[in-house]
Amino acid sequence: MRNLTKPSFPEVLADNRDIWLDDYLRNPSEHNRIKYRHPTIKKTLMEETNGKCAYCESKVGHNCPGDIEHKIPVDDRPDLLFNWDNLIISCTECNRRKGTYYDESCMFLDPNKDDVESRLQHIGPLVFNKPGDVRAEVTVRLLEIDRPDGRPYLMGRKYEKLENTRGLVKSIVRENNVILKAFLIQELEVQCSTTEEYSAMVKAYVDGLPPGWANQTASPMGAT
Repeated sequence: MRNLTKPSFPEVLADNRDIWLDDYLRNPSEHNRIKYRHPTIKKTLMEETNGKCAYCESKVGHNCPGDIEHKIPVDDRPDLLFNWDNLIISCTECNRRKGTYYDESCMFLDPNKDDVESRLQHIGPLVFNKPGDVRAEVTVRLLEIDRPDGRPYLMGRKYEKLENTRGLVKSIVRENNVILKAFLIQELEVQCSTTEEYSAMVKAYVDGLPPGWANQTASPMGAT
């Protein structure tokens, strides 16, 4: 999970949200409820998360189109059905696990408002809360990203990404050509950027490497 900056809401939402909400409150039909799924709204939300689930950082696309998720469930706050700050993109699996959870005294972490990067810690493909952070603990437990058996497909994909990162780090250590080493380091920096899948995990791994690791000589025990 990475910190996210909320973009300006699209014009179609600015022009219609009050009308849509009034229609829904008068007649809470499915037709009136789902107007937040307008293509322009979803496109802007996808750009906000760089095409990833805001929670697990899995890329969404044709096989997993991504859900427009309400941070605060509509059943609890129907007035926030079309509220821009309450909308975010998540994968179907995260959306399903979060479900209708809502507790004002222990809110689910919000990547737009909470410094999630400082409240979560990554150990391999698993994500844990920082000690004593109850909101973060509730979030990771609901999403089941703290157990290898909770979401095996997600964990498998993250482990594959981590293995690729480890391979790239080893290539950087072993490369003697200065120019090629610089290219490899640049590639690693991209993998740590917010645009990339599972970048919080990759960044945590790279940040945990010893100082000056890129210029160390590979040893028989391995550089990583």
